Amino acid sequence: MSNEIDDASEWAQASENFDSEKSSSKKSRASKSLDDYPDDDDTEKNPGMPNQYALYGAGYMATTPTIKTLESGCYDIQADNRGVFVVPALPPSGILLELPEMRSDEVIRVVDNFWGSEKDYKEGNEFVIGGAQFKAGVMIYGPPGSGKSCTIKIVSKKLVERGGTVFFSSGHPGNTRRWLEDFARVEPNRKCIVILEDIDSLIQNFGESSYLEMLDSAKTINNVLFIATTNYPEHLDPRIYNRPGRFSHVIKIGLPVDATRRAYLKAILKNHRDVEEIVRESEGFTIDHLTALVNGVYREKKDLALELKRLRTLFKVPKGNDKPALGLGSGRE
Repeated sequence: MSNEIDDASEWAQASENFDSEKSSSKKSRASKSLDDYPDDDDTEKNPGMPNQYALYGAGYMATTPTIKTLESGCYDIQADNRGVFVVPALPPSGILLELPEMRSDEVIRVVDNFWGSEKDYKEGNEFVIGGAQFKAGVMIYGPPGSGKSCTIKIVSKKLVERGGTVFFSSGHPGNTRRWLEDFARVEPNRKCIVILEDIDSLIQNFGESSYLEMLDSAKTINNVLFIATTNYPEHLDPRIYNRPGRFSHVIKIGLPVDATRRAYLKAILKNHRDVEEIVRESEGFTIDHLTALVNGVYREKKDLALELKRLRTLFKVPKGNDKPALGLGSGRE
């Protein structure tokens, strides 16, 4: 709990540096259209082609095969001129390591606590009345390459394994809101998580008002947990987060400390003879730095000392785990 309090305090300090001129709006980008997919009259090969009728007002409309529930998994939210829909996303891939003190377990704990509170939100308990909106938000922040995306993959993988549903929102937030409305009508008791990676860039592309509307919707969005990430909390307008109902949990994933870097290297290297030297010489490196080092030295056969120097010179090492307790590997509960 002290970690979250410290993170919230640092987040509040960073937010004071917000520059409103950085929060510009851009026109929404068109999502991939169904018209981009090849035509195929064989419904067995292309099950998305119409083969039955749906009730439409007082009449009927040709429609595609239907299912009653979505399979557990990860989905991308998309839209075309026919409406909003989801397509299966690639499952989390690559090396997904739950490194010591990486704090992905804290994100999972927040998710578990939230889902376990459904009855208390909806029906109340001996302390509080029911009828509360059952939604929450988690903001994960930290320097680029620190492991935020890996944490998202780990959390998504665990949720899917437990029968959960994960939606990735990278398009216009209005499409996400409309999909969640439809999802709630079809499966009113189904829980889901919506991932907003690099929310500062999404807001720059699509503007703030639609995100505020999506996050604050009181009538149509329920049974949902939003998880957002950002490298630059100071780029976010306070209106996005300066309200407890939007992102009630703030968790920082900072630069990996010695124990984290050591565990990462031992997990991917067969021979551990260089591990302690790398740990000693890689202070301030992100997971991305370490990955590049491993590729350069052990796959491309470069000299270790020269590659350490090259990476530190070529790629700016993020400054500042000024407060180690806030970073990856705080060690504090």
